[in-house]
Amino acid sequence: MKMKLLLTLALLLMTAPGAFAQAAGGAGAKVKIAIVDVLAFREEVLELKAKYDKLQTEFAAKYRDLESMQNKIAAQQKVLEENRNLTAQQVQKLTDEIEQLKKEFNRTREDSESMAQKREKEETEAIYDKLSKFLDQYCAKNGITTVFDARRLQETGVVVYAAPAANITKTFVSEYNKANPVQAAAAPAK
Repeated sequence: MKMKLLLTLALLLMTAPGAFAQAAGGAGAKVKIAIVDVLAFREEVLELKAKYDKLQTEFAAKYRDLESMQNKIAAQQKVLEENRNLTAQQVQKLTDEIEQLKKEFNRTREDSESMAQKREKEETEAIYDKLSKFLDQYCAKNGITTVFDARRLQETGVVVYAAPAANITKTFVSEYNKANPVQAAAAPAK
């Protein structure tokens, strides 16, 4: 509850300068707040969607390998749990194999995650920079003074109500896609 109060106070403090400027007679110092769902960009911003689809394809084999390793671990654990006729030596050998597989799985998963994060940054960083600049221009054009990320507001529970018109995600994405068309992939040669 204290966290919500602190976040609400922070929100008020962020919007207060505009309110004070307006009260002090500042011309056009009206505060206009909007909400945007940044996570929706992955699927709705066509440039990003193309990059994430490319990354998904690039890492599909790694995901399959990890899934296969997980299945092998689960199968061996099942054998260990269900087979009561194993000798102590067999149990120890199987337990050691499972532990070794778990170590290999964890190393492979960590390496894959690290590589995926690196590749994601390489592929999407320029687009996110472009999106940020476009959002600045969009806000200036539409008189928006403050934009909040919808998911973070939802997670923190700071905002109790926001009018549906405050969510600019669809119109922003639509304008961005219109201004930044994605080239269709070249047709495969026959």
